[in-house]
Amino acid sequence: MLLAANALAEEGRDLKLIVNGAPVVGAVNRAMSAEELLQSPLTVANDGAAPVDAVVSVIGSSLTTEPPVSKGFTIERTYYTLDGKQVDLKSATGGSSQIKQNERLVAVVKVESKDAGGRVLLVDRLPAGFEIDNPRIVDSGDVKALDWLKTTVQPEHSEFRDDRFVAAFNFSSAGASQPSEEAESTPDGAAVTKGPATSATVAYMVRAVTPGAFIHPAATVEDMYRPERYARSAAGKLTVVPSK
Repeated sequence: MLLAANALAEEGRDLKLIVNGAPVVGAVNRAMSAEELLQSPLTVANDGAAPVDAVVSVIGSSLTTEPPVSKGFTIERTYYTLDGKQVDLKSATGGSSQIKQNERLVAVVKVESKDAGGRVLLVDRLPAGFEIDNPRIVDSGDVKALDWLKTTVQPEHSEFRDDRFVAAFNFSSAGASQPSEEAESTPDGAAVTKGPATSATVAYMVRAVTPGAFIHPAATVEDMYRPERYARSAAGKLTVVPSK
């Protein structure tokens, strides 16, 4: 990699450019803010015989949320109370909704794929007013009303961060089946056999902690080695109402 970078740097020394009307020899790297670009636009022209590649990288937050998409995957996000009743939280599907401060919900994210197998990464980003609460309580079976959430496809890796829940699955070697002599057992006693899978369900508990109006970000899933396969849910608006 160092040799390749050095070769590119050597080639860049022969570049002849005109930047904002002034001649420049060699590669040009500029970092500019949006305000600087508005006040003084940057113009670059090739003054040499060979073609030149221009690479523009933009860093920032979009003013509008990205639309939902499904390419090889589908992703569904729902919420439940601790006694197992589904909550119509419209912000999870692109609408607007309210929730009271200190209220706890169980977030359930289901991923399905048209094709079996693959290394799959699921990321469910939290609204800024939410925090993950007791991340292991659902998986441990302490919430009896949600026993049906058990899944035989266990994540190979999971993270309970301040702003998101992350789970990584190996669909190529994790599939659900009925108990058999070849079946393995998960810690909760569910039967699992090695084989390609096409779906997985994850659940974790969240608490509304901070009053205010927030964006409810989209949940995403992607095949880590086949980037053309991915899905994204809708993003909505969530208001956390202060408790009295």
